[in-house]
Amino acid sequence: MIGQAVARGRVWHQRNVPFTHRFDYPLWLVWCDLEQIPDLLASSPWWGRAWRPVVFRDRDFVDGSDAPLLDKVRRQAADAGLDWQQGRVCMLGQWRTFGTLFNPLVLYLHFPEGSDQPDSMLAEVQNTPWKERHFYALPLAMDDEGALVVDHDKTFHVSPFLPMALRYHWRLHVAFPDFRLILKDKSDDEVVFAAGINMTLMHPNRSVMRNVIMAMGARGVVTLKGIYWQAFKLWRKGARFHRHPQPQDHGPNESERRG
Repeated sequence: MIGQAVARGRVWHQRNVPFTHRFDYPLWLVWCDLEQIPDLLASSPWWGRAWRPVVFRDRDFVDGSDAPLLDKVRRQAADAGLDWQQGRVCMLGQWRTFGTLFNPLVLYLHFPEGSDQPDSMLAEVQNTPWKERHFYALPLAMDDEGALVVDHDKTFHVSPFLPMALRYHWRLHVAFPDFRLILKDKSDDEVVFAAGINMTLMHPNRSVMRNVIMAMGARGVVTLKGIYWQAFKLWRKGARFHRHPQPQDHGPNESERRG
């Protein structure tokens, strides 16, 4: 199993209903065992906890506190009924780059001791522009094709152009150095929307950690701009607008409003 990596690839989105709309763009993320964050930061003078092109801050994730990220993630998992006290916990997400950060999705995957496949996952989802965050706690099962799968109801408002009455279907391929994810939003058997990432995990030597910054920069800014641009295009095509539910519509402990 890979404990540290720079992940490079592409992210894609495709709407199927009531019309087809597809786009994709390049992306880079950080893959890291949460116990190995100090080792990864020490691998490059360009990366650190402050005053570097790439900065890791515990408070950028989970709850905005400075508590160690591993402790926060294990506590969040326990609150959701997952036992992550043993085994390894890895994250796949964006880290602060050139002072900016935008993380619509961070994945935390739990690997039991001795296993190279995760048995469960926490998906930390943030929406734009409401600045809310929500966690889906997801036990994973392997299907006949060797993919890790799980499905569940949508309970958190993300896109104003998608309704709440959908069911999420996740499909992961963890075959290092390749990592692929497909998320389908279904209404009954109809795929309304799908998105995915196709990533290759690269060993984080000093050259790789420098070059990804020079070549791709702060992808969070690009992602944020892309979200608004694609929203404008959907609006021009006549996509239906779905209002943000009132806070009580989420139910207790469904989401956390950040300042």
